[in-house]
Amino acid sequence: MEKTFDRMWRRRTGAALVLALTAATWSAGTPQAVAEKGAAKPKVVVIGTGGTIAGEAESRVGFESYKPGRLPVADLVKSLQPEVGGLAEVSTAEFGGKGSSEYTIAEFHDLSRLVDEKLKTADAVVVATGTQTMEELAYWLDLTVRSPKPVVLTGSMRPWNVIGGDGPANLYKAVSLAASKRTHCFGSVVLFNDEIFAAREVTKSSTLRLDTFQAPEVGQLGSVDEKRIQLLRAPARVQRCGKPESWRTPFDLAGIKRDALPRAEIVYTYGNAGGEAVTAFAEAGAKGLVFAGTPSPGQFEAAQGAVKKGVKLVAANRNNAGAVHAAVPGVISAGDLSPQKARLLLLLSLASTDDPKKIQSWFTGYGTPQF
Repeated sequence: MEKTFDRMWRRRTGAALVLALTAATWSAGTPQAVAEKGAAKPKVVVIGTGGTIAGEAESRVGFESYKPGRLPVADLVKSLQPEVGGLAEVSTAEFGGKGSSEYTIAEFHDLSRLVDEKLKTADAVVVATGTQTMEELAYWLDLTVRSPKPVVLTGSMRPWNVIGGDGPANLYKAVSLAASKRTHCFGSVVLFNDEIFAAREVTKSSTLRLDTFQAPEVGQLGSVDEKRIQLLRAPARVQRCGKPESWRTPFDLAGIKRDALPRAEIVYTYGNAGGEAVTAFAEAGAKGLVFAGTPSPGQFEAAQGAVKKGVKLVAANRNNAGAVHAAVPGVISAGDLSPQKARLLLLLSLASTDDPKKIQSWFTGYGTPQF
C-alpha cells in the first residue's frame, strides 16, 4: 500500500516538480538578477507592425479618434529610454504600419520568418501590434516560429500620445518579460495590462477597456509588476522543451510557400441561417471551413455539397468557453479553440496534408496540448 501510494505521488507531482525547478532556474535570469550579477544584458528585438500602440491622436484626449500605425517602433522604444535600456540591449525592426486586421496570411508568413531570423542572434523578440487580431497573430506565431526563445506580443487600447495611454507601460513590461527569458519554451505569449496570457488561450473581450484580453476558461499565466514577474503556470508544451523536434509543430514555413497557403474560412451559425455562404466559400476555392457553432439545417445541407468538392470541415464553439467534440463522421473537432484560431490551425494543416485523420490528430495534439 505504501509503495503504491509512493508511485502515485511521484507520477502526480513529477511534472509539477520539474516546472518548479525550472522556474527557480529561470528566476535567476530576470533583468534585475542579470543587472545585479553584472552580466551582459539580454538582447531583445522589438518588431513594429503598427496598430493602436503606434497610433497618434490630434489631441491628448483623442482616446478613440486617432490614426493607427503613425509612429515608428524605433521612436516608441526611444521614448522609453533610459529605463528600457536598463532591462536589455534593445534593437528594433519595422515590419509595417497597418492595423492588425489589414495584414494578410502571406504577411503573417513573412513575420514568422522575420521573428525566427531575429532569434538567431537575439535572446527574445517583442512584437508590437494592433489588438483586433492580436490573438490570431499570437497563435500563428505560436504554431510556426521554430525557436523556443521568448516571443511576447503587446499593443494598446489607446494611442501612444494621449493622457493615460497604456502603450508605454505595455511595451516596457513586454520587454521586461522577454528579457527575463522566463517564457522560454512557452511558445508565444501576450503581455497586456500587466497580465501574461498563452497565445492559444487569450481572446479580446472588449473594444474599449484596457483589460480587454482575457483567457475565459483558464485565466492568465502570470503578471508583470514594477520589478516583479510572477508566473503561476505554464503552457503544456513546456514538457517537450528538451526535445526540439517534438516541441516544434509540424508547420515549418521554410517548406511552405507564402503564396501557396490554402484558403480556410469561418461560417458563423445562427437560427435559420441560409447555406449560401457555405456554397459561396466552396465555389470561391476554400479548402477548409470552420463552423462557429452548430450549423443550421440549411448550412448543414450546403456543407454536404462542399465536402463532395473536397472541403474539410471543422466544428468549433462560437461562445467564449467550452469545447466542441464533433459527433459527425468526417468533421474535425476543434476542442476549445476559438473559430479564428481553429481556422489558422486548419489552413496550416491543409498546407501539409490532405488526410483528415492526420489533421484531427494535430488539432488534438497541438490545438489542445495537455499535461
